[in-house]
Amino acid sequence: MPITRLSIEPLKIPFKQAFVHASAVRAETESVLVTVTNANRVEGVGEGCPRHYVTGETVDSIERFIDIHREQWMAFASVHDLKNWASLHSSVIDQNPAAWCAVETAFLDVFGKEAGVPIEGLLGYPPLSGLFQYSAVLGTDSSRSFKKQLERYLAAGFTDFKVKVTGRLQDDCDKLERWASREDSPIRVRLDANNLWSDAQGAFSYLK
Repeated sequence: MPITRLSIEPLKIPFKQAFVHASAVRAETESVLVTVTNANRVEGVGEGCPRHYVTGETVDSIERFIDIHREQWMAFASVHDLKNWASLHSSVIDQNPAAWCAVETAFLDVFGKEAGVPIEGLLGYPPLSGLFQYSAVLGTDSSRSFKKQLERYLAAGFTDFKVKVTGRLQDDCDKLERWASREDSPIRVRLDANNLWSDAQGAFSYLK
């Protein structure tokens, strides 16, 4: 079914509290939504999260990327067309990964809905099954808020955590101390520094 519309809009959802890590402080989401509509008025939606400190992308750069290629993409009629374009433009996709993520997932969504199958079926993969484990992400500048978040996650049954490192050693140690006395359940904690260190030695010295 022909594609009749491809649109993009910023997605800004306020957080109840600021989300903090070494590279940014956020009071709201910073994403884009791409919507693809076909002649049957079936819509597919994809999301991309540009991070200038990771890939160099911004909301504006995603909008420019889409404006450049929109006409080519609107000629897509199948997953084959999507895969073929991606294989021919791998270098430009590597420079705009968040933008392509939004576009690609929007097309997969609309093709899957039109065919009446989930995306894994559309791509020839077996249906999802089994149990899945999710990680809780803790990123806050307030010790009180951190404790409150942690208690909520633990009460919900989370055992896998990713903690955002701030670069303030005592604050980071205080956060990790909250797990030191817990022996009632297995807890897995990972640290996410978000480009805090410029080299391996800096990371080693801090973590030591």
